[in-house]
Amino acid sequence: MDKLFIDKHFLSKKMDSIENRLKRFDILQSEANTVRENDKILIKSMFRNFYNKHLNVGIGFHRAYGSILSGDYFDLIKLPDDNYLFVFADISGHGLPAYTTLIRLRSAITIAVKETEFIFGNSGYINTTSLVRDICLKFTDIMDESNSDDFASVNFTFISYKNNKFHLKFYNRSMLFPVIIRKKNNDLVEIINLNENANEWIPKFGLILGSNVRKIIGAGYLDTPCGEYILEGTDSVLFYSDGIIEAYNPDADKSSIDFLEDFGVARLMEILKINIHLSPHEMINKIFDDVYNFIGDPEHQKDDMTAVLIDFPSYEM
Repeated sequence: MDKLFIDKHFLSKKMDSIENRLKRFDILQSEANTVRENDKILIKSMFRNFYNKHLNVGIGFHRAYGSILSGDYFDLIKLPDDNYLFVFADISGHGLPAYTTLIRLRSAITIAVKETEFIFGNSGYINTTSLVRDICLKFTDIMDESNSDDFASVNFTFISYKNNKFHLKFYNRSMLFPVIIRKKNNDLVEIINLNENANEWIPKFGLILGSNVRKIIGAGYLDTPCGEYILEGTDSVLFYSDGIIEAYNPDADKSSIDFLEDFGVARLMEILKINIHLSPHEMINKIFDDVYNFIGDPEHQKDDMTAVLIDFPSYEM
């Protein structure tokens, strides 16, 4: 009887422990979802007051299967000169470690932008190269102090409106460049992948951000190449993480050409071409629907996937 009582008591405690863990898991997942949804709402609201124009924007993010937290990160920051900084980042790994690195990057950005506001108050000028350099330095110092081997790929995009055109100034630290969808009267003119040479555009990629990378590279680590692209008319811009184009189905028919083949850039481009008349929100949903159809089972999603599609207004402002 004593042994039976002990076994039941042990089992009861174990069940209580499992139940508490599940409750904590549900709470953490709920909090993570709330944070991302609030970020999404905040960014959309900022785009609605973008240079006093309402921009249509579609935002979608899906965590790697089984992960509560995501390492993909995006943010729109209004700078004191009334221009904007759009940050789009992909942190190594996924789950809690990636999210921790994301928070460190976000902290570095917040501190650097605050310091830039002070400098702007005295000089009336923002040096975008110095701002990016400061963010990269602060983030790497934080990673160094934390003894973290993780790293981040980041595209810092400064958006300005001058000479009646939108200018995108990119500082790319080993992140994918966006895709430009060029339309006229709602008809597709051209899709431009800024990860490839296009007309006078040449993509310039800097080094990935991480403590170990700085130790290896040394003084040149903080140097970040800059490239500027000028939008035309009513261009749309799609930012996306590599989790989308690298998605694959390990259970595909081995005789099929799709076996262990990535979703790829070509499929993404085809979605954009065929669905040119969809709104940004509908287009983002279509992209994710097609990716999940391709991989076959949600369990096959091994990486975070994020996409942000922005419809820029005409130049008549």
